[in-house]
Amino acid sequence: MSLKDDLKKMDTLSGKELDLFLIDMKARYTSSEDKETIRKHLLGELADINKELTVKEQLKDISEVVSLSYIAKKYFGKSRAWLYQRINGNSVRGQVYKLSQEEIDILNFALRDISNKLGSLSIKC
Repeated sequence: MSLKDDLKKMDTLSGKELDLFLIDMKARYTSSEDKETIRKHLLGELADINKELTVKEQLKDISEVVSLSYIAKKYFGKSRAWLYQRINGNSVRGQVYKLSQEEIDILNFALRDISNKLGSLSIKC
């Protein structure tokens, strides 16, 4: 197995299984080049996690006001579960799903569109 394959596998693991795998990787990959590749990969993963947390945190305040199920269906043509998987960065069948930049743009459009609809609403008697 190559370092690239091991990094992909590492991304699918968690808990004790991940701990044991990292110990094994540390023993096998000792060159400074390998260590630098691993370091860059981990920094990229941390940046992705930070980005995911940021999206999740930003939506936290509005998720009780605005239906994410509605957004998923109307703007993405997908289920609520699909959107939550991407917002939360869930792993499904060994692959981590997250919002792509295009999907973030659609989500931002949806939020602005809903905001405009709410802002223009006025009940008259």
